[in-house]
Amino acid sequence: MSLYLPIAFLLLQLAVLALFGPAVTGPASYILMVVAPLFAAAATFWRGRSHTSTIRFGWYALSLSLTIWAVGAFDNLWQEMILHRRDEMYRTAMEAFSLAVVPTTFLVASDWRLNDRQLLRVVDALVALALGCSYFQYTWSMIHDHASSTEAGVTYLVWLLDFQNLYLALAALVRWYVAEDSDERDLFRALAVHLWVYFVIVFVNDHYFAGNPAFGPQYGTVVTVAFAVLCGFALRGPSGQPVRLVNSAVVRTVRSGIPILLALALLTASLLLIRVEYLWGCAGILIAVLGIGVRTTLIQVHHIQHREALKREASALQTIAWTDALTGVPNRHFFTEALTRAWRDERRPAMHAILMIDIDHFKLLNDRYGHPVGDGCLREVARVLQGALARPDDVLARYGGEEFIALLRGCTAAGAQVVAERLRSAVQQLRLENASSPELVVTISIGIASGALADGAAAGRLVEAADRALYEAKISGRNRVRLATNRISPDAETEASISARHRRLRS
Repeated sequence: MSLYLPIAFLLLQLAVLALFGPAVTGPASYILMVVAPLFAAAATFWRGRSHTSTIRFGWYALSLSLTIWAVGAFDNLWQEMILHRRDEMYRTAMEAFSLAVVPTTFLVASDWRLNDRQLLRVVDALVALALGCSYFQYTWSMIHDHASSTEAGVTYLVWLLDFQNLYLALAALVRWYVAEDSDERDLFRALAVHLWVYFVIVFVNDHYFAGNPAFGPQYGTVVTVAFAVLCGFALRGPSGQPVRLVNSAVVRTVRSGIPILLALALLTASLLLIRVEYLWGCAGILIAVLGIGVRTTLIQVHHIQHREALKREASALQTIAWTDALTGVPNRHFFTEALTRAWRDERRPAMHAILMIDIDHFKLLNDRYGHPVGDGCLREVARVLQGALARPDDVLARYGGEEFIALLRGCTAAGAQVVAERLRSAVQQLRLENASSPELVVTISIGIASGALADGAAAGRLVEAADRALYEAKISGRNRVRLATNRISPDAETEASISARHRRLRS
């Protein structure tokens, strides 16, 4: 339909020109110049209603532009056919044609799809409106006495119109190229084809037919083919075709650069206008400068908010990654990072303590009561251990299975023993039932190691020492605290033997 409708429309016009004389084609041409854009406006409005996304506002902007253009054409009809004022420039009509460009300019120059930037879109809309008003004031000043035209002024005006139409056609083509989805691509493809057809027809008409007495107004109606083209695209409906990927840097450059070009166009038009309409020119310059400044500020604020949101999301994800899902306390990865920071942040080695904590007879508890009860036991023990650590710098983490580990920064061996005993007593006082334990309640065993954290190797040795102390606490009867002795680390065979026995005791 996007091809057949304009061809049929053009053939119909040619048939009317060939079959009827000027008495019929003259009035018909003025009526057609009003009806054609109104049909296109209705089609684009209908197309906008068929969308649920923000793309609908793009089609609505086109509908508004076409409606304003039809108002200008109607004023021409009124002046020519009703008031019989022939061959004049009508202020109302010219003003309507200038304002009809405003919605289209806003459409191609603003990132109007972003719902979270309403104020930014308002700024772009005001700049586009100011540009349309400044353009009209400047072009109208080219008309001698605001009524009859001078040859130089009309020639200059024609070239200004050509520049405006070419600018919009190129901008629509660029926006079509960087479209990020099929709906946006459909919109700017329809707009680009419409504007290029409009540009070519208006260029030929203004330069070769409009000033020639041999051609009447009926020849100017060929421009309605451009409206038929747009109507055909609007009535096609969404294509749904996949959009090719465009370099993201190009997309960002276009979306950021075109609004700046809009403000620069307003600044240029205002500088030209200030020579003939001083107040209008000053107002345009002020709006252009404020538009650039406000737009830049809003974009900076948006980027800052976006970065802060990303930081919050990253922090939330990191918290999830470093938290044990079952107990809610930090996990082993977090503890490793905390231990690394502990020795890296020290200007000189300082005393720290590691507490290795294990729930006694936990496997038997799981076998007797089931895993849901075992999970509840882990959560309760973690809660009590976390609450029993008084200092904010102390770190408790689930080390794996029924094991927990704690880092007490700046703590001596004697202080660590006091803390460990408080943890052991707090868990026993929970009175969680465990018939497989000699105490008939859940208890814990704790191994302590204290020393300086000179480097990563020293931190690793401190954890190993706490693990050996835990082993000693368990083989000596469980539900107790043991401090690692200062002795040489066992050889590989002895270490493997201790680890094997340690695993059997944990079961």
